Amino acid sequence: MNSNKICLNCGSSDLVSDRSLGGRMVCFKCGSSSFRNKSFSPLKNKNFIYFVIALIIFLIVVV
Repeated sequence: MNSNKICLNCGSSDLVSDRSLGGRMVCFKCGSSSFRNKSFSPLKNKNFIYFVIALIIFLIVVV
């Protein structure tokens, strides 16, 4: 299992090697073979962006 990749289709990081496809990695949940690397940048995290926007709005309303 390669934990630094996620499925483009469902976002899962549960990958398995499929013997019928010659050892090709596929997603355990949806069966897709399209992956991308996980991003560790906080700007790519949507929850972080929503938190910052809410904080800015809160500060504008208070001031």
